Amino acid sequence: MTRLHTALALVAAVLAGAAGAADLASPVASRQPLAFIGAPDLAARIMRGDATLRLFDLRTADAYQQFHIPTAVHAAPADLADVPLEPGTDVVLYGDDRRALTEGVRAMPAERRSRVRVLREGLSEWLGRVHEPRLAADATPEERAEFERAAAMSRFFGGMPLANVPRAEVPAGYWTGTPRSDDLLAAAALQSVATIRRRGC
Repeated sequence: MTRLHTALALVAAVLAGAAGAADLASPVASRQPLAFIGAPDLAARIMRGDATLRLFDLRTADAYQQFHIPTAVHAAPADLADVPLEPGTDVVLYGDDRRALTEGVRAMPAERRSRVRVLREGLSEWLGRVHEPRLAADATPEERAEFERAAAMSRFFGGMPLANVPRAEVPAGYWTGTPRSDDLLAAAALQSVATIRRRGC
C-alpha cells in the first residue's frame, strides 16, 4: 500500500506541475512574460549535447531522486541567484509548483531572464511526449509519422513507446489541439512511474 500511496503522491505532484506550468502567464519582475519550451525541443537539445543548456529541477529532493529528466540538476528556487552561468547559457526550469517556478525565474539576475525557459507542462509532458509516447490503434498517417520520431527519442532516454493503444489512453494536450485531460495524464504518469520503478531507474 505504501508504494501505491507514494506513486499516487508523485502523480499528484506531476499533475500539479502540469497545471502550474501550463497556467504560468503572469509577468516576472522585469514585466516580461515567461517563455516556454516543449518537451521534444528540450529532449533534442539534450540528445545533441547542447553545451549552452542548463536544466534545473525545482521539485523536492525526494521527487528528484525518484525520477528526473536526464542532465537536470536539483535546485531550490533561491539557489538560482548564485548559480554560476557562462555568457550565452540557456536555462530551463521545471517543477511541480507554480510559485517555485516563478520564484526560480525571479531569482535569476535580470539580465539573464531573457534566456530562461519553463518546460511547458512540466514532467507530465516529458512523460507523455518523450519518455512514454503512445500511438492510438486508429492513428492517422501523420500521427504514425510523429510517433516514429517520438519513439526514437524515447528509446534514446530509456523510455518505452507504446503503439496500438486505445485512443482514450493517448494523453491529450496543447500539442494535439485538444484540451488536456488530467485523468488521462494521471493514468499515463502512474503507469510510467510504475514502469520506471520496476526498472530501477
